[in-house]
Amino acid sequence: MKKFFMIAAIALIAVACNKNQAAVKKLDGTWKATAINYTEDGVTANWLELGFITSATYVFDGCKLKNDEFCNLTTTIVSSFGTNTESDLYNVTNDGETLQTKDDASSTTINAITIDELTNSTLKISETDVDGAKTEIVLEKQ
Repeated sequence: MKKFFMIAAIALIAVACNKNQAAVKKLDGTWKATAINYTEDGVTANWLELGFITSATYVFDGCKLKNDEFCNLTTTIVSSFGTNTESDLYNVTNDGETLQTKDDASSTTINAITIDELTNSTLKISETDVDGAKTEIVLEKQ
């Protein structure tokens, strides 16, 4: 009986890792935002339509993840304030449902972003801040 539980636990871990790696494989490439919706106090505004942000591009470097490893992510946001390009690190956890980002390899602060939808051509991610405001970003693969 102990052998059965050990084999089942190993199989469960292998399946979870495969879902995370499958998500990383789908993310690999360049994604352009088609909507950046910000909701606060029940009011939603699309920052792209309003012109607060002109464009947002995410470039995910696909890699083979091992435990606690991160891949490269470059984000470029163009707004009326100028262009801001950031290089971060990312990984996928929680059976492909959570995108984690951090500033660099030594950073201990990790941001958890929910993957609401991920297909070969569409990515929808969202994050709710401590005040309850929600940002949802819809991206299309280029």
